[in-house]
Amino acid sequence: NDQYIGNLKGLKLQLDLKVDALDADVKSLKKAARQNVSPEIIKRINQIIHTGLIELKDDFKIYWNENHIAKLIPGSDYLNPQIQLIIDEMIENNEKSRLNSFLERWIKNKIETELKSLIDLKNVRDKNSELRALAYHLYENNGVVKRDEVLEYLNKLNQDERKKLRNLGVKFGRYHIFLFKLFKPSSVSLRILLWKNYNEKNYDFLPPTFGLNFLEEKKNLNKSLMLICGFEKFENLYVRIDILERLFVQIINFSSEKEKEIKMIPEMLNLLGCSKENFKKLIKNMGYSVTEKNEEVFFRYKPQKFKKKDFEKNNKKESPFGILKKLNFN
Repeated sequence: NDQYIGNLKGLKLQLDLKVDALDADVKSLKKAARQNVSPEIIKRINQIIHTGLIELKDDFKIYWNENHIAKLIPGSDYLNPQIQLIIDEMIENNEKSRLNSFLERWIKNKIETELKSLIDLKNVRDKNSELRALAYHLYENNGVVKRDEVLEYLNKLNQDERKKLRNLGVKFGRYHIFLFKLFKPSSVSLRILLWKNYNEKNYDFLPPTFGLNFLEEKKNLNKSLMLICGFEKFENLYVRIDILERLFVQIINFSSEKEKEIKMIPEMLNLLGCSKENFKKLIKNMGYSVTEKNEEVFFRYKPQKFKKKDFEKNNKKESPFGILKKLNFN
């Protein structure tokens, strides 16, 4: 009857209970509103399904016309979130079910398109149990693992079996095994969002600014989430893992077996995008000693010495990029 009672935001009626003109109880208002508001909400549901003009944002909510209409909640695993509608209770269950089914298909298609290499890895059905184990380990860890964590699987794979994984987008690095296609900005953002949603924590964590290869951070960032973003941690320095692979190649190419000493060259700084001082700090954390001669920087690998009893205990905690000759370059 032309009486203001509130606003329709998205698919939900928000009653304004502070309006002085209200002369009926809330239950009566909702009953009266159902006649006019319910058809409008159903009309909006049809628009959403017909146009598909919706967006998933960092707050885990799905938006239509700048209004949230649903949100993600944890599902069976991090790549299978569930949908919780944000819709008025006056809407019948069959309309809710129709919208819910559409949103489930939409988010599933988004994940399968953006994270295809991860989905393919999950669906590996090879007869080799070691290959399946490595694929599953990669999937469980969002597409990136440290090499020394999967050595028992890796060492049992021949070149043909590795080729199968390479064809799925797996990169066998010197220190990491990872799906290289997952490190484009849109894929990183989606993976982090899904990971936070499933684990229900680290909500304030945001991926590093895209385009950075090197990051110096005073505050302590979540090491596991930074690895998912594609960054390895060295104290307060973070380096993209694919850039570390390229740095390795430069170190090998410019090292001398006779001198066992490597000269820092401008290409190394340009590759990382860091200062000379930060490079020295990084290389020390990678297990190298640093010397300066005539204003030039040289570094030499200085392996940590372990007692025989402690070697196995400490091996997994050894500084990244340790003894080059121990690493498998295949």
